[in-house]
Amino acid sequence: MPRFQRTAHRISLTAMFATMSLLFLYLASVLPTMRIAMYFLSSVFVMGLVVEEEIGLALIMFTGVSLLSLLLMPNILRVVPYILFFGHYGIFKHYAETRIKDKVIRYVLKLLYYNAALGLMYLLARQIVNEDILQHEFFRNAIWLVIVLAQIAFIVYDYAFAKVTVFYFNNIRRLLMKN
Repeated sequence: MPRFQRTAHRISLTAMFATMSLLFLYLASVLPTMRIAMYFLSSVFVMGLVVEEEIGLALIMFTGVSLLSLLLMPNILRVVPYILFFGHYGIFKHYAETRIKDKVIRYVLKLLYYNAALGLMYLLARQIVNEDILQHEFFRNAIWLVIVLAQIAFIVYDYAFAKVTVFYFNNIRRLLMKN
């Protein structure tokens, strides 16, 4: 059952979170640095709706932000990480952590989810980037280092995501839920 009943409150909260996600996606698209941090920040707003037990609204928000970002962003390729992973990870994380009790299985499943998204992004990049570049010896040798670093980056991301979720629940939520 949702934590708040007023339709206007639900709609305004969803619109506010969607706007913030779009803002950080825009910053990820135009800033030359801190792109990963902007993707991270764009992803946490879906989690706000998940915390409020509004999974349907979280899915609608993710879909709306994805479509709007494809229309509004100056570089639509910068939206791909949000669409393929960051935007819906909070929903997946919620289901994984509430339905799977074994921590090891849960973490392996989250890593598999991440790696599937990473694989899709790699396949998409191969279609866009010149194949000759990807066949260069440097890239063939460095791919294992990239894979290991990507796994570490995910562990840091998941940890930070959990901390931001707790911070939202303990500090921000009560300010947003005032009547």
